[in-house]
Formats: sequence, C-alpha cells, structure tokens
Amino acid sequence: MKKNVLKKFAAAALAAATVMSSMSVMAFAADAETGTTEEKGSVTITKYMKYSGTGDTLSTENYTGAAPTGEEYKLLKNVEFAYVKVGERVQVDTATSDSSQTEIQYTVTDENFLDAIGIEKAEVNKNFTQKTLNEKVSSSANKTKVINFVNTYKGANKESTDENGTASFTELDLNALYVFAETDATNAALASDGSKVNVTKVSVPFLVSLPFTGSDGTTVTNLRVYPKNSTGTESIDKNIIENNTKKKTTVANIGDTINYEVTYSVPVPENGLTELKIVDTMDKGLTFKNEASNITVINDKGAEGSEKKLTYNTEYTVSLDEAKNTVTIDFAKYLNSLQKNSTETFTITYTVKLNENAVLGQTGNKNKVYLEYQNYGEKEPKKTTDKDTTVFTYGIDLTKKGEGTDVLEGVKFELTDSENQPVKVQKNGTNEFYTPGGTSNEVTTATDGKIYIRGLKPGTYKLTETKTKAGYVLLKDPVEIMITQKEAESGIAEATVGRKPVTMQNDQKNSDSKTAEVPLTVVNSKGFDLPATGGRGIALFTIAGIAIVAAAGSLLFMRKRSK
Repeated sequence: MKKNVLKKFAAAALAAATVMSSMSVMAFAADAETGTTEEKGSVTITKYMKYSGTGDTLSTENYTGAAPTGEEYKLLKNVEFAYVKVGERVQVDTATSDSSQTEIQYTVTDENFLDAIGIEKAEVNKNFTQKTLNEKVSSSANKTKVINFVNTYKGANKESTDENGTASFTELDLNALYVFAETDATNAALASDGSKVNVTKVSVPFLVSLPFTGSDGTTVTNLRVYPKNSTGTESIDKNIIENNTKKKTTVANIGDTINYEVTYSVPVPENGLTELKIVDTMDKGLTFKNEASNITVINDKGAEGSEKKLTYNTEYTVSLDEAKNTVTIDFAKYLNSLQKNSTETFTITYTVKLNENAVLGQTGNKNKVYLEYQNYGEKEPKKTTDKDTTVFTYGIDLTKKGEGTDVLEGVKFELTDSENQPVKVQKNGTNEFYTPGGTSNEVTTATDGKIYIRGLKPGTYKLTETKTKAGYVLLKDPVEIMITQKEAESGIAEATVGRKPVTMQNDQKNSDSKTAEVPLTVVNSKGFDLPATGGRGIALFTIAGIAIVAAAGSLLFMRKRSK
C-alpha cells in the first residue's frame, strides 16, 4: 500500500515539475522579447494608407512582418479598431484510432460570431481548427458581417489610431481567441498633416490568439500588425468653356449663353455608395433650362475607349428648384453601375443664360457647385467644398438735360458697337433697357430724362442722338463710351466717355456691387433767335399796300367827277 502511495506522489511531483519547467521556458521566451514576465498579451495596430491595391488579408505568418516602406505608404490616424473575445485555445486528442494525436484547436463560445462567419449557431462551444476559422474570417463574403458583429458587440473594446497611426490593445488573456476588425474609417486622415482620406476598402478582420511562435522562431505575446487601406480621392471643379479654354470668370451681355463644365471624381468603397449627386446653386441672373438637349454626362472609367455617355432620366435625373435656383443632378439610378473599390470620374456639360436679373459690376453672377455622396453603411453623407464661376456684365446710366435744371423727355438715341453695328435692346419699364433683345437699337428718355441700359460686356459703344425736344439742337457727333475690365478675376472695370476717364458707379439695383455703371449726362442747347421771315411783318406790308391802293383809287374817282 505504501509503495502505491509513493508511486502516486512521485508521479504528481514529476507532473508538477514538468508544468513548472514549461512555464519557465515560456517566461524565458517572454523575457527575451520584453525583459519581463508576460501574463497578458497585447496587440498594437499601425495603420497605413496605400493609393492602390486592396486591404491585406492578415494571417499568422505575417502578423510580425516588418512595417511597409516607400512613398506609397502613409500613416493614418482616426481609424477605429475593435476586438471581441470569441473563444479559447484548447489542446485536444484528434486521433481516430487507438493511437494518440494531440492538436491545438479553438473552442468558439459566441454563436453570433459563428453566424457572422457562415457557421451554424448550433456549433457553438465546439472546436475548430485555425485554418477553418481563418478562411471563414478572411472570406470576402463574410467580411462585412464580421465587421458588423464586432462593431455592434456590446462591450467591444474600441480604439482609434493616434498621431503615430497606432492603436494599442493591452491586457489580452493568453490562450484566448479574439477577432479584431476595422470598424470605422470615415474620419481617416493623414497622421502627418491631418488631411482627410477617403477609404474605399478597409482591411479585413483578423483572429488573434497569444502566444504563438513568430516567423523568426521567437514566442510572440506582444503582437504588431500593419494593415493597409485602399483609398481614393474625391474632387470637383467647375469652369466656363470659351473657345476650348477653361476659365473661372467671363463677361457677357444679358441674353448670352454661357457654357459650363463640371468635372468630379468620387471614391467608391467596396460596399458601394447609397447616394451620389451634384448640386449647383445659381444666382438669380442665371437661367438653366432643364431638358435633355441642354446637358451631357460622361463617365470616364480611365481605360482608353471606356467613356460612357449616361442617359438623361434613365441613368441620372435632373431637378430644378426655381425658388432657390438650384440644379440637382442625381445619380441614384447609376449607383449599381459604379465599379467598387475604385475612383470614378465624371464630366458634365450644360449651358446657362444671363438674364435680365443679372447683377452689374464686381459682385457678378455666380453659380456654386459641390459633390455630395454617401458610403454604404455610413450615417452621414460627405460633401466637398463649393467651386464657383462668375459672369460679369456692366451698364450705362444716361441723363438727358436741357437748359438749367430741365430734363428732356422723349429724346431718342441709337445704340451701336465699335463697328457701328446696331446693339438691339429690349425695353423693361419706362427708362430701362437690357441687351440683347427686341428688334430695335433705339432707346428713349423717360419723364425723368433717364436711359438705363443694363447688361453690356466690356467694349466700345456709341449713342447717336436722332431726335430731341423742339427748340433744341441735336448732338453733332455720337457719344462714345468705352468699358474696360481691369481685373478679370475681381470684375473691376473702368470707363471713358469721349475718351475722358469717368468714375463708374455702383449698380442701382444692387448697391454693394461696385464699378457697375458708366454715368453719363448729355446736355442739349436751344437754337439761336433768328429774324422773323413771315407772319406779322408781311401782314403789315399787305395792309399798307391795300391802303395805298385804296387811296389812289379814291383820288382817281374824285378827279373824274370834277371834270
């Protein structure tokens, strides 16, 4: 009996020694790496951006790989990662016969995790190999489900990458099974300068169970991983097209047609977009005609010959809010045609007319455009800053006076250009005209002696007086007015009348808009008083003649009687 007790005690002592020996080896390995005994593990994630390619699929073989290098890689901050404990590492006998076969497997204790990776929930608390779980987690078919599982898990441990592009998770249980996922990249930015980054594909989720042996043969308890994102760049630009030249500003007469081009690119994430639209808000002086013939949309997919012309009302819709004068081009019908994990480029062309509500002078007539889009799964849309263009136009403010303070009504002028060609105008009210329009180039002063011509682009104009008030003399020569734009970007203009510089005044209808109108006063003088050549003088001579004839007749009659 004593021998049996001694044997059992010896066996127990041997087993304890074996365990202690194993622990000392593990501790030694940890000491070699960190210099201290590790009872817990850690994972440090360093997040990188790459302009092309896809998010890396991480496996145990490259967990401890070196950080990527090169100009194409840049550290990202504000990228959120999270982890959830989903099981335990176990050592099981997998032999199918009387022999023994020991293998490391993992007991999955979370049924929702199994569901996310495509395994029946009923398999919970069962054992799975590392290979099986890795294949399931890294599968593109399960990627979104796993991310959603981690993101919505109550009590998930979340951390965002810092100014160094890193997020650290400590106090991880050894021999536990964790799933890590990139849960939010909407606020991703370059760690170097904070520039916003648009992520088109997040890195795949990955499993971690510590410790394990790294590729260099050492035991790893403090894990470093270097996942990358695919990224794309959003952009938008707007230009006025004149003679195949792109411009931000232009000049025009009221009634002229302006040709616009909007180019934009949008990063399309791996799960697609739920919203994509262009919004163009125009000043009231611009008129957009919403019809298929007035707009063209091209999707340039990059490869030669891959341009696609989109169909109005079939692949995109256009709406016009007349109250706000806002045009919205909505690509909701085209979202499924966008290539995922790419950057799509579009070119939109359309025309707008400068109308009679145009602002004269430096304020100009603007339209501002921006791009708005929303990634699948995100709560808020993204919006670019506005890009705008400006159309400038000017005017003439003429006052017609007589002698003293009198103003002259009904005085007519003809408006021509530098080539003496008629500039036809349309009347709007009693003394206001705008160009082009109507069938005549004649303008007439109203009761206040005013002529107000709106909507002239810079150039030389002539006003020739053709009719004035009775008793006044017509102007001998045309009045020459020259409007010159001094600065194209600001719209600053200057003017001369009869080659004499004049100070341009603000727009009467928009008093904050400077260098808008050429002020001009034209004074007529009366004609000279001339000697009378008819009327009362002739009558006197006639009466005198009649009296003389009558007297002579009487004298002759009396002589005859006396005889």
